[in-house]
Amino acid sequence: MTDITAAAGEARMARGIDAQRRAFLDNAFERHLGPESRGDLAGIVASYSKGGHLNFNGAIYDTPERLLHFHRAVGFDGQGLIANLSGTITHISYTYSSVIVEYAMVGTITAELGGAPAGRRMSTPACGVYEFDEDGALASERIYMDTGNWLAQPIFRP
Repeated sequence: MTDITAAAGEARMARGIDAQRRAFLDNAFERHLGPESRGDLAGIVASYSKGGHLNFNGAIYDTPERLLHFHRAVGFDGQGLIANLSGTITHISYTYSSVIVEYAMVGTITAELGGAPAGRRMSTPACGVYEFDEDGALASERIYMDTGNWLAQPIFRP
């Protein structure tokens, strides 16, 4: 019988990820995800490296002030566009310097948006690519989220 643990370890090594590097990436990712999960805006901003940035669907947030503004405006502290924001990780992959995460995000839209009333629940898929420097700080966060379903009706109808 094949040892699945050893086989999985060999597969990670073949892709450049050994157990020690994966543990490093998991710890680095948790240093960012933990404050996000707790709504700790200062902790979120502190998880980025100097010069680190967030690219959200093509919009760049590349200073501590802009990072703080983004996370507050979206609702990571419960006060922004999306209340009760949470996500479930549905898939996670690794490269040598990054963690790639697929999420199922849920929350409540707090303002009228595209003709839809405030208070509407939303659910949307998202993907994040998190790249870390050698100190484990977040150097680049790229989030791709389907925000079209936040609107009252699809823009393109069948």
